[in-house]
Amino acid sequence: MRLREYEAKELFREAGIATPKGIVIKYAEEIFGVENFPCTLKTQVLTGGRGKAGGIKFADNADDAYQKAQDIFKLPIKGDLPVAILVEPKVVIKKEIYTAILIDRAYRGPIIMASSEGGVEIESSENIQIVPIPGGNYNPYLGRKMATKLGLSGKDVIKYGNIVNRLWDVYTKYDCDLCEINPLIVDGDDNFVALDGKIVINEDALDRQPRFDGMLGEHLTDLGEREFRGKMCGLNIVELEGNIGILCNGAGLTMATMDLVFHHGGKPSNFLDVGGGASKSHVARALDLVSSDKNVKVLLVNILGGITDCVEVANALKYYKETRPEANLVVRLVGNNEEAAQQIMNQAGIPMTNVLDEAVKKAVAVAA
Repeated sequence: MRLREYEAKELFREAGIATPKGIVIKYAEEIFGVENFPCTLKTQVLTGGRGKAGGIKFADNADDAYQKAQDIFKLPIKGDLPVAILVEPKVVIKKEIYTAILIDRAYRGPIIMASSEGGVEIESSENIQIVPIPGGNYNPYLGRKMATKLGLSGKDVIKYGNIVNRLWDVYTKYDCDLCEINPLIVDGDDNFVALDGKIVINEDALDRQPRFDGMLGEHLTDLGEREFRGKMCGLNIVELEGNIGILCNGAGLTMATMDLVFHHGGKPSNFLDVGGGASKSHVARALDLVSSDKNVKVLLVNILGGITDCVEVANALKYYKETRPEANLVVRLVGNNEEAAQQIMNQAGIPMTNVLDEAVKKAVAVAA
């Protein structure tokens, strides 16, 4: 779950990272309550590219700011209209630094990533420096190590190291996938200030983060309707352009099933990994979600029962068939309680196989 800039900066300030003293407005008229000019007006959306799209503007006085705030509120960024505008005093910038903490697969854990310059798409810059955090065991010297890699010296090494320490506190406290400051600036008084902030919370950890209760729905504006519905009930669906709906359990099995569909000339309409240990109700919701796409001509279910009980899946399929007798189902169901599941499927009149290639070929044929 990605936070908006003003939400990220709130967490930064609580951790002791300085940010400009801004206010959040939800109506253009609120700009007349701003006292300090010139100011910066920043659209609050969940997508990137705000500056290039015209979502960040500068104003010299209240009337100028009012007109620009009206324009920003009407301006969608990649289809996303702002919920608010962050108004901050314009600051003197002596230096810009990009700094982030994130998970990196190549290092098999969290890393500090930074550059001696800020800006757009800086992550792909040749100037990027990386300091791994071995085993996720952070030590304050790592922040100072990054400072020297960036060419900082004297007191700036300590100041920058403290920023990284506090960024790590935010990263771990809130189960983040990413904590980013772009740019972290040195202002006219030689203070380090987070001029922008980006935080992504791991959605699987939201249950243990009461601070974000009820926030997920309003932070998923970049999803399609079906993907949004899935997120709201703990399901991840990926939409494609074919006519075969795929329901599996486990990422590897899901990908293998989709590859086989393509191999035999079919095209998935969407695919969903129902996960391990799914109950009847969970599988039923997944079936509803996958089949709600009007392009789906056949539903291919491929479940390998390990943690998942095949009986739970069979009961969900039985209920699904009872409520949608016209639906085309192709089912491969093997593993835990397979025999009992087979009896339920026989009673429901749903053919079932334990050979994946056979199931995929049949689904492709039905879809065609």
